[in-house]
Amino acid sequence: MIDFDHHSAEFAAHADERWKELRETCPVAWSTRYGGFWVVSDYEGNQEVLKHHEIFTSERWPQDDGHGTSQIPSLGKGEPALPLELDPPAHISVRQLLNRVMSPNAAEAMRPRISYWVARHIDAVIEGGQCDLAYDVASPVPAHVTLEWLGYPLEHAELASQATHETLGFPPGSEGFNRGYEATRRTHQILREAIAAHRDEPKEDIIGYLIQQELGGTPLDDATIFNMCVVLVGGGVDTTTSLTSSALVHLNRDGRLRTRLIEEPELIVPATEEFLRMYPPLSTIARTARQDTELRGCPVQAGDRVLISRHSANYDTKQFDEPEQFRPDRFPNRHVSFGLGVHRCVGSHLARLMFQEMIAQILRRMPDYEIDESAIIPYPDRGFAQGWLNLPARFTPGSLQR
Repeated sequence: MIDFDHHSAEFAAHADERWKELRETCPVAWSTRYGGFWVVSDYEGNQEVLKHHEIFTSERWPQDDGHGTSQIPSLGKGEPALPLELDPPAHISVRQLLNRVMSPNAAEAMRPRISYWVARHIDAVIEGGQCDLAYDVASPVPAHVTLEWLGYPLEHAELASQATHETLGFPPGSEGFNRGYEATRRTHQILREAIAAHRDEPKEDIIGYLIQQELGGTPLDDATIFNMCVVLVGGGVDTTTSLTSSALVHLNRDGRLRTRLIEEPELIVPATEEFLRMYPPLSTIARTARQDTELRGCPVQAGDRVLISRHSANYDTKQFDEPEQFRPDRFPNRHVSFGLGVHRCVGSHLARLMFQEMIAQILRRMPDYEIDESAIIPYPDRGFAQGWLNLPARFTPGSLQR
């Protein structure tokens, strides 16, 4: 039994040390915070929980009054996230609809638009020799790529980017979180209006695609489409931002690695997996025990909440040799940053491509960028997501590409 609060400022300041301590001394522990929950910090424990959806469910638990299940504490009732808050067999049919448009080939077909948006946002700052790499590149690129693909009106892309960036980056109840929450409410209203507009005027985008689909022989209604799109927006808009900002800070500190990636750009692809391992955008995820069971010898009761740390699992020495060392060509690299089992991230292929294109263009067009680390601010709350709120940087001015 431990007093463990992953949302506290104390934890945020010492997260790596805290996870290491738990991983090495008590990889499955019971925290007394937030009504009590299990904390799973090692790789084996992550596998056991994430691969057994029949025991550790993603669905909303009735005894918890139907609150969302992905975080501890739950953030509120809201609409169910689809397909995240479904387990098989219901999960399968919804997931198949998304697999068709988020396969490796589907993501590859989006490469020209990804390249376009990266170049456009770099062009907006390249001649000035300074920018905020988070707000000017890492945040707006995934937002524009994801929302254009979805069919969300791009004039509201900045609002959607703010909504996810601030609700992920700030602790619940803070001014930043509340600001992001209000932006989220407005984003959701715009999304509902976009779905209704697609009914009147179908378009060749993801909303248009979903309108034409069926589940069990019944066409998808607007509520189902909305709940699916919320997941796509949340998963696509800021998680890639978090990964990219962490990688840019890492490269700011490791000049040798930066030089190597500039001279050997083909290394960016395998290095992507190492950045993912060391800096998983969503550091934790939660599940609920469906039934009485045992987890690594610990008696888990039906209804118990379980918090799994992807970040901690990715540093487990039983799985990764010298995990604190960045190895761009590490192999094998079976990190859990995209999850495991049936709920493995459906957007992983698109996320990788967006990340790789941003890093490649920044290293090619701003190779000498220097981040002012005295001014950067990490996410104040590292209990669910991790990244950087801002990245003020200077670089040698360059020329426009487009």
